[in-house]
Amino acid sequence: MAQENEHITENNPNINSVNETPARPFRITMEFPLFFTMLSVSLSGAAISNLILFRTCVHSLNHTQEECQVFMSPAKNNGSHELEEEVQKYATFVSMVRTIIDSLAPAILSLFLGVWSDTHGRKPLVVWPLFGMSITAGLIVVYSMMDDLGPWWFILTSIPMSLAGGFTALFTGSFCYVSDITSTEKRSLRMTVVEASVSAGSVIGAVASSYLLRAVGNVYLLLISAALFLIAYLFTVTCLSESLAGAIPGNITSVLDFKLIKSMLSECFKKRPNHGRAQILLLTFANSLSIFIMFGQMSLLYMYTRKKLHWAIQQYTIYSATHTTISFFGSFFGVILVQRVFKVTDLAFATVAILSATTEYVINAFATTAWHMYAAAGISLFRGLSSPLIRSLLSKILPPQDIAKVFALMCAIEGVSPLVSPALYNSLYAYTISTFPGAIFILSSGISGLCALFLGFVQYFRWKSSSIVYENLTNES
Repeated sequence: MAQENEHITENNPNINSVNETPARPFRITMEFPLFFTMLSVSLSGAAISNLILFRTCVHSLNHTQEECQVFMSPAKNNGSHELEEEVQKYATFVSMVRTIIDSLAPAILSLFLGVWSDTHGRKPLVVWPLFGMSITAGLIVVYSMMDDLGPWWFILTSIPMSLAGGFTALFTGSFCYVSDITSTEKRSLRMTVVEASVSAGSVIGAVASSYLLRAVGNVYLLLISAALFLIAYLFTVTCLSESLAGAIPGNITSVLDFKLIKSMLSECFKKRPNHGRAQILLLTFANSLSIFIMFGQMSLLYMYTRKKLHWAIQQYTIYSATHTTISFFGSFFGVILVQRVFKVTDLAFATVAILSATTEYVINAFATTAWHMYAAAGISLFRGLSSPLIRSLLSKILPPQDIAKVFALMCAIEGVSPLVSPALYNSLYAYTISTFPGAIFILSSGISGLCALFLGFVQYFRWKSSSIVYENLTNES
């Protein structure tokens, strides 16, 4: 009976009958700019890592350009084992500082933006970050052309993107926008379509990266990446309509209002019946910890495969594309076939996705050959579903006026993650690179296991309640 009630809570279109989003025909909105944004990020990611490794080797460690040229090669070239280790140890701290600069302003802004968008609309949360990313991408092109600049100068290119809200603001605006324009019964699928557009951009960028690098070189590759950011920005400015009816135009001065934080916290932490507050917070922290892992591993996965498996950019980008493709098809297969045919709830499927990711991290930690990494990617087929399913579930069990506030809390926690996780992961990697570089994946598996435990508690609370309806999380006790 409890399982049936849970399913009714998540999928019954009559539950939100008062404030239900009216049915709208499907049209491309956030999918297009997110696709081009992730295409740009994926296209340039490994090339930027190689550039930082090369500049570190030449300018910070004072090796010759001939010795350091190994880091700029898109093909497999193992170079000196000692040089690789020395350069990676230094470069991880450059990457850590850059990630912190990237995330500092978004972490602060995330406390305000979600609630601010309830009044002033979702579109600014998409337009502002893409403008900042376009400026940052242009500065990276300039940096790549100036051969006499060391790796620490690269950090300055992050400032425009950071001040504009970064990926934290972009994804807050994107998911709130999608929630505004979709009905409850279609939300899981639409959230998955948005995630799929992110995956598709990542796959195509990863596949094309090494080939474009060979064809046009580093500078032109980064120039193409900057152009893609600009296309995404221009699309949102000219083609994206505001999703929030009655939105009042606002500016940056209206964002930093501490009443917005108070409003967010009061709604997210108010007592609700049937352990509603605990359910919301556990779901929020489970999703945010997954983002914590992602930011921690982001700059290290390529370095790990260079060190452990002796890959270069070509081998890594093929693996990255394969991994994302598997996750892409796993997401669609999961939502369209498995979830609908077998009537698996959002919560149960999200738990499966997180457990599969935990298994992947353990395999990666002890991988010794390439097929171990690919096998792990296959095992985590559904890992990409955890975030959209958790967001979808939250949007179904919350009243419409609270959705943006809870998403804002989620993004605020996610905004802090890049300030903490790179320091933790990079320090761990630097200290274990000579003995057990896979320690970062053991850490990830532990955190991922904690996420699964949080979802288990949510499932317990939902089973414990004999009747769970939408209003139970709407009204204060």
